[in-house]
Amino acid sequence: MRRIGAKTIIIFLLVILAIHILSTVYGWYHTSWWIDITLHFLGGAWVATLFFYVQERHVPSFSVTPWWFSIVVAVSFVMLVGVGWEWLEFCFDYFFAKDDFMLRAQLGLADTMGDLLMDFIGGLIVGAYFIFKR
Repeated sequence: MRRIGAKTIIIFLLVILAIHILSTVYGWYHTSWWIDITLHFLGGAWVATLFFYVQERHVPSFSVTPWWFSIVVAVSFVMLVGVGWEWLEFCFDYFFAKDDFMLRAQLGLADTMGDLLMDFIGGLIVGAYFIFKR
């Protein structure tokens, strides 16, 4: 089985970051509703990939746990990072974008819940991939 490489992790992150920057600069978050959904899916997938990268290099005994436990822990880690990201967006809006709708990172509760759902689905799919590849 081929191991995940650090270059893959970094390139994956840089692609997500580049799309996020372009979406912010060109206002794609407000003109293309699917950009935010796609980026949260990719973000969840990236965090799960990072989880399995760290796990296979630093906690090899973790691979002998039941498959369902590995997925639960991976998705829990994805959700922890996702909630942290949503808090970061909330703080940005509260301190910097109070009066400017175009700068706002969160568009309401439905947006936040959709973001967390896409983080979850991205993490679950990547988690299932790595578990069943094992």
